[in-house]
Amino acid sequence: MDTDKIKDFFVYNFEKMILVVVIGVSVFLIYSGSQQPVFTADNDPEQLKTKANQVKADIDLDHNDEVIDGAGEEPSRRPTFDIVAATDLSATRVDDSFYRATNKWVAGTQSGQKIRRKDPLLSPPESLVLTAVASVISVQGREDETYALKDLEAADPLEKVEKKSRRKKRRSSRGATGEEEGMGEEMMGDMMGEMMGDMAGMGAGRGGFGDSTGSDGPTRKFDGKYDFGYRPMSEDKINPVPTFGRFIVGTAVVPYKQIYEQYSLALSDSQGYKPGRDTPMFCDMQVRRADVTDKSVKDLKEEDWVELRWDRKLLTELAARKWAGFAPEIIPDDYRDDALSLWLPPVLLDDYRSYASHPLIPKLSRAEIEKQAKAQEKGDEGPTLFNFDGDDNTELVSPGSSQSSGGDSMGSMGGMGSMGDMMGDMMGDMEGMGGGMGMGMGMAMMGRGLDANPPEYKLVRFYDFYTEELFNFKNPESPRPGKRYVYSIRYAVDDPNFPRFPAMQPQLNTLDPDVATRVKEMMTSVSTIDDRTKLSKKWSEWSTPSEPVSLPTVEEYYAGPVKAGKMNLWQVDGKEVQYMRDLPTATVATCNFDAKIDAKVPLRVEQLIEGAILSAKADHADVVDPITMEVKKTPPVEYLSETTIVDIDGGLPLGITEDLNEPGMILLFDQNGSLHLSDDVSDMEMYRINSYADERGE
Repeated sequence: MDTDKIKDFFVYNFEKMILVVVIGVSVFLIYSGSQQPVFTADNDPEQLKTKANQVKADIDLDHNDEVIDGAGEEPSRRPTFDIVAATDLSATRVDDSFYRATNKWVAGTQSGQKIRRKDPLLSPPESLVLTAVASVISVQGREDETYALKDLEAADPLEKVEKKSRRKKRRSSRGATGEEEGMGEEMMGDMMGEMMGDMAGMGAGRGGFGDSTGSDGPTRKFDGKYDFGYRPMSEDKINPVPTFGRFIVGTAVVPYKQIYEQYSLALSDSQGYKPGRDTPMFCDMQVRRADVTDKSVKDLKEEDWVELRWDRKLLTELAARKWAGFAPEIIPDDYRDDALSLWLPPVLLDDYRSYASHPLIPKLSRAEIEKQAKAQEKGDEGPTLFNFDGDDNTELVSPGSSQSSGGDSMGSMGGMGSMGDMMGDMMGDMEGMGGGMGMGMGMAMMGRGLDANPPEYKLVRFYDFYTEELFNFKNPESPRPGKRYVYSIRYAVDDPNFPRFPAMQPQLNTLDPDVATRVKEMMTSVSTIDDRTKLSKKWSEWSTPSEPVSLPTVEEYYAGPVKAGKMNLWQVDGKEVQYMRDLPTATVATCNFDAKIDAKVPLRVEQLIEGAILSAKADHADVVDPITMEVKKTPPVEYLSETTIVDIDGGLPLGITEDLNEPGMILLFDQNGSLHLSDDVSDMEMYRINSYADERGE
């Protein structure tokens, strides 16, 4: 058969084939059913009904008689277990060691296990901020020593700049024209100016710009209101001499309140708790530095860090033997600790407040803050007026003044003689860090108590000086110009479980087992007081590395007035196109360090255009002697600078008045190879100071 015939067969016989399959399945089912057993053959319905009725009747019968045993007696129902023993077992105390708190806040002695003394956790310092500083510092000179700046001749008086009178078009209430009124005001201003000049010439006022007549003739004086630094005082023991210095200042905070709470958790409930010993007592600080000029911070290894020796003891030697005083403290005593907040160097003329403090440290003491809060609750304070002179109204007063901030801080401890005596006594006490200093510190610890409201932070402040020689020996640790560094710090507290003074040592049976093992090992290794002093320092972890910083350059610049270039408007295809006919010009006050006289020499450079370099020559420059506040005249000066002016913008009239212009901005490419944007608004004060604008009458 071929394929077509087979296909036709299935097409024409498909229904027949289905019928055959159905008939076959039906036959199979009938046959299977016939083979199943008959249900009624083995189970008679009547018999099943009779059996169910009998079971129901048996359930309804009374079966109480069957409880009696064969002897006819009721069996005993007494329990077979020991109920007394079971009761005693239920009264047994459950072991609660799994649920028991490790440090229960209860007063007095505990009936359970005694709480052992543990080591409190020490949080590392936080928020490390670095500032590069270049300033003149007052140092101690010999009794008959002089300095080059003092020997210069007095500066010549400056010529007054004639100001243009303002034209006013409005009429006065008396009918006079604005021009006549302006003339009257101008005459009055000139008269007042002459009177003020005469008063200044007579020596009136606080260190005014006027000439003061002495045995050697008239001498220009620098205005004392622009002296933001330390004011040295000459005494028999100290001869202050200015010297230029560059250094890096680091400030950070220690989370004091958090540490205080950790001390309380670890020690306050233990046996033999003493507040004078068991509250945080800082005793030392360490600073380390790493060079990141050619590598990133994340690639630093442990061997890249160099630990500095600028500790508290060395800074005390520096303050006692080198510095001619120290700047007044601006941080309240509540947020300072002598072991963490090193003294401020005697910076002359420059404002040191920006790097003497930290953003997280309040400017007011806790008592002053509480007083203000109470006054606000009572509603005693009126509305606060806007301060046009700036937000920071901290007064910088020389040591010895009754208005010096800091209360009993060293910034208000009188003259240089008393400071020198105090430093000498302190240096004697600090020799060996365990001799004479021990008794004083021990008495301080005995006198301390609990602080109900400890401050949030304590200030950390340290310095890294750029100096080739330190105390007559080479200083290989000195930072180098052009290098980039990061810093990290840590602090030490007097170990409460192994204090510096043996008389305050807690008993070993009150210590936690791990702490007791550690203390026993240290006791066996102690042979001298110095050994115990070193081992009693309990160090915190190192802080997070700071942002990179470099030593400052010897050049400063402050933007002055910007004069816009003349603009022409051209019509091109119906559109106005601006064409700059003349380039804008700027005036800059530059300050450069002169090593011959140890001073910053200011010089005003005018008519600077885009692409100009801040190098300049002058027949002389006027320099302020920071010791006597006299203005001196230097020999011819020549500045060689690498700072370049990239762009100048602003200086156009505002249009709303004839006397005001747009703020001027200068984009500089400085000596460090970075761009720096200066504007005449932010730099106005420093520009006027370094260009003697007030004295010129500008």
